[in-house]
Amino acid sequence: MSGTPRQPGTGAPMPTGIRQTAARAASLVEQGRADEALPLYETLCRLEPGNADAWMRRGVVNGMLNRHRAAADCCRRALELAPDSPEARLNLANALLQCGLHEEAALECERLARSAPGAPVAWFLLGRSRAELDQLDEAAEAYRRALQLQPGHPQASFGLGYVLHRLGRWEEALEHFREALRSQPGMAQAHWGLGMSLQMLGRLDEALEHHRRAAALNPRHAGARIGIGTVLSLQGHQDQAVASFREAIALEPDNTDARLKLAANLMPLGQPDEAQRLVDQVLEMEPDNVEAVTLAATIDQHRGDIERSRRRIEPLLAAGVEEINLALAWAAVCKSGDQPEKAIKLLERQLRREHGLTATGRRNAHFALGRLYDAGGDYARAFEHYRRGNELKGASFDPAQREAQTDATIEVFSATAMDSLPRASLISDRPVFVIGMPRSGTSLIEQILASHPQVYGAGELLQVIHAAGSMHTRLGKKQPYPACLPQLQQGEIDGLARDYLQHIEGLAPEARRVVDKMPGNFMYLGLIDRLFPGARVIHSMRDPLDTCLSCYFQDFSRSHPYSYDLRHLGAFYRSYRRLMEHWRTVLRIPMLEVQYEELVEDQEGVSRRMLEFCGLEWDEHCRDFHRTRRYVATASYDQVRRPLYRSSVARWKNYAEFLGPLREALELPEST
Repeated sequence: MSGTPRQPGTGAPMPTGIRQTAARAASLVEQGRADEALPLYETLCRLEPGNADAWMRRGVVNGMLNRHRAAADCCRRALELAPDSPEARLNLANALLQCGLHEEAALECERLARSAPGAPVAWFLLGRSRAELDQLDEAAEAYRRALQLQPGHPQASFGLGYVLHRLGRWEEALEHFREALRSQPGMAQAHWGLGMSLQMLGRLDEALEHHRRAAALNPRHAGARIGIGTVLSLQGHQDQAVASFREAIALEPDNTDARLKLAANLMPLGQPDEAQRLVDQVLEMEPDNVEAVTLAATIDQHRGDIERSRRRIEPLLAAGVEEINLALAWAAVCKSGDQPEKAIKLLERQLRREHGLTATGRRNAHFALGRLYDAGGDYARAFEHYRRGNELKGASFDPAQREAQTDATIEVFSATAMDSLPRASLISDRPVFVIGMPRSGTSLIEQILASHPQVYGAGELLQVIHAAGSMHTRLGKKQPYPACLPQLQQGEIDGLARDYLQHIEGLAPEARRVVDKMPGNFMYLGLIDRLFPGARVIHSMRDPLDTCLSCYFQDFSRSHPYSYDLRHLGAFYRSYRRLMEHWRTVLRIPMLEVQYEELVEDQEGVSRRMLEFCGLEWDEHCRDFHRTRRYVATASYDQVRRPLYRSSVARWKNYAEFLGPLREALELPEST
């Protein structure tokens, strides 16, 4: 307020005491002492109940104190007393927005825009109210009007970007988020919005940078933590993503998006029980949450309950719900039920969407269609979808760097060095490491072993990989693994071994054997040999063309950047083969090599050999491994629940015409 306050409707000055009270209240507001100003405005309204300005100021102060319902009531009274006051209507609209009364807010904003069409704030608030009502096109138009009247308005620029983002017009959204940041570089919301749109476009490194900027600018921004976690998940860092989602939930315990994303990332980490609890919590709060129902259906699939998954999904499809993750879950149900044609049209329709399908969603749809067409025997169409899905991944892999890593590993773990490298003094025969190339049969081997009552299948544990990656920082060594290994002292080696053994004991205290089926542990067999002198290794092998083709057909949840290009796959396979040849000559722990094709032909015979190798008696459950009900986190969850079938042997022949680059990279002759 400025000047001498006047009595409303008369133009006469206020009495001196009232004028002094009003001035004192205004001064307190300017000093940020709204809690002290509020009683003064309440006094003014009691002394002069017809004073519109006092009611309006009282409403504003209530809003500053987050008492939005009281703010709205005061502003309504002010507008009743001064119906032509744009300021009163503006404050009422803002209070209604804060209360979540969006329809009423939109009506007031429309009246304000009509009465003051040249006021940018009127159009800005109209845009906000329309966006809250999901009237996105109308919201975009209102924000554009605000920006025409006040170019560079940061909140309007952000609002327009946000609306365009929700419309799936992510390239356009980027422009407006950047405009908001040009006007207000420290605007956390705009960094978050920019990160979200970049993420949808598959530009993950840029997205992660902006999400992290948003979190740094506003440490209590739960959305930024969700954004960080989502990008890390898409990059294959599920364990780091989980930590970020937990931070978001700590900031906003009722945030259903954070809970569902945490659940989705716990699944590939082999923690289905917590994932299920989180999904159930969301369904209690929001029974019609499509994402929650879809995720629950996916957990059912990994547990082997395809019918329950079907029962969850079918009502949503019957109601006409069109959502990419729902379509993907349905595709998995249809493939498991040998009815691929029932899902193909749904996914093809998703791919025809002009807006709203993210880069990740588009890639997932191509991979799913590849699986469905493959199941139906249309191999040309299947390969085309797989090719397009792999191209959309945008993965980066350097074969020369991979060769250098292999050289360094072979050098550190030479035959001579293996005699001198430190070795743990803790001896346990509990660990069984199943290793090999991904998609070589490791999940099948684990399922057979885990069907034995004395064996626990732990899935793909990250402990060995993390121990290697963090070894030099954790133990204060100058060089990273593997170069730092010769510097380790006995106590340090024992400590690393103890951590792992305690972890697997916690997973299954009663099990005689615990199977760690992380295929990529083939790169760390030298370390495993040094840490676990009592362990056993089972090496799963499969025809190289079938192995690499199966990798090419799988969009992995974790990082396998070599698998999205046939030449890179061949180069990686050669380095794997070279490293395994080395391990055969230097390992001290026992290793059994199992050929996938032989396992398919003689399942019981090979299974008996594996159990004997593990020091276990034969058990009939291992013959009927497909009946074992356990959560399987990997992409093979469907295959391990079927009796062994031979269609996956020499599968590459269905795609022979497309495999020239892979053959060349594998250095295989055409006649193979």
